[in-house]
Amino acid sequence: MNDTAMIECPTCSIFVQSDLLIPAGETQVCANCKDEYLQRMKEGVAVGQTGEWLAIRQEHIKHEASLRSIGVLYYIGAFFMIVGGLTMATTVSMTASENEGSASFFIGMLVFYLIFGIIAILIGRGFRKLKPWVRIPGTIFAALGLLSIPIGTLINGYILYLMFSAKGKMVFSPEYSEIREATPEVVYKTSALSWIILIGLVVGLVALISYFSMQ
Repeated sequence: MNDTAMIECPTCSIFVQSDLLIPAGETQVCANCKDEYLQRMKEGVAVGQTGEWLAIRQEHIKHEASLRSIGVLYYIGAFFMIVGGLTMATTVSMTASENEGSASFFIGMLVFYLIFGIIAILIGRGFRKLKPWVRIPGTIFAALGLLSIPIGTLINGYILYLMFSAKGKMVFSPEYSEIREATPEVVYKTSALSWIILIGLVVGLVALISYFSMQ
């Protein structure tokens, strides 16, 4: 029978056998944390501060994941914008010789779709990377999206909440960026319900785009 005591690793808080801990500086850590711990010690980051950062990251990780998911929605929107632009380009090539006025209209729509598709990609990347600047265009687009009653109102109202709630402000802050870099081991696992909601939003977005394209 193994009577070796189980001790909590001061870095990752996982319990391991005491005889498996490895000396690191003035303490002992598990094998998985040794290199990271020594690196943080070189950078002057105290273990107590690391533990505090872990607690902050764990408290905000769900909100962080929700903000990142907004970026996915913008990527999807960009995809349909660009596809719409390419469709316009095909239409232009077919009607250019028949109707000059119609061709000019489709060229204008092509430019519009492509420009907004690129903008959507940039905003999506901003959300995925949690860049503070993304709150400005994100707010503008979400405010406009509120006019799409009722689905758009609900979705964009939630997006505004995610950006401007207390946790949202924290996630976009420079301090939280430093915390994220120092706690890469904290990862949010998306639940099945979240995936169902995301798929529902995508289906709703596709249906909305299809509806307006037929008007």
